[in-house]
Amino acid sequence: MNKVVLIGCGNVGMSYAYCLVNDSKVSELVLIDVNKAKAEGEALDLLHASSCAKRKIKIKAGDYADCNDADIICISAGRNQDKGETRLDLIDKNIQVFNSIITEINKTAFNGIYLIATNPLDVMTYVTLKLSHFPKERVIGSGTTLDTARLRYLISRTLDI
Repeated sequence: MNKVVLIGCGNVGMSYAYCLVNDSKVSELVLIDVNKAKAEGEALDLLHASSCAKRKIKIKAGDYADCNDADIICISAGRNQDKGETRLDLIDKNIQVFNSIITEINKTAFNGIYLIATNPLDVMTYVTLKLSHFPKERVIGSGTTLDTARLRYLISRTLDI
């Protein structure tokens, strides 16, 4: 994996970005957010932290043109859950968000893998599959990874290990 484009610089996206900087073989990371100033600030923070990374990594805030030669596009963008709202209540809001994002990506030559990290995760992964017209093998939802991590945590806490 050489180039990752991350769309959505909220808590989930930036946790993923930080992990990529500190523990991966990524050579380039591009951050895209509807709030361009936030993406620029986050990119600068990651650049400062990259001095502790295992390898050199190019980090920048970018735009959809950066998707052309990306190996992976991770989408963590989406609306926040309002008080009293369920994750299913986010479906219509986040479909609108994804429609605008994937419409822009479809204008590029992107031919890599989609990694989805937006709730409701399974629905948004399916939406990406349909909007992108990519084969199912190249649209992945991160849900089971997070669910597995949560289960491992609960088991270790219960067993005190």
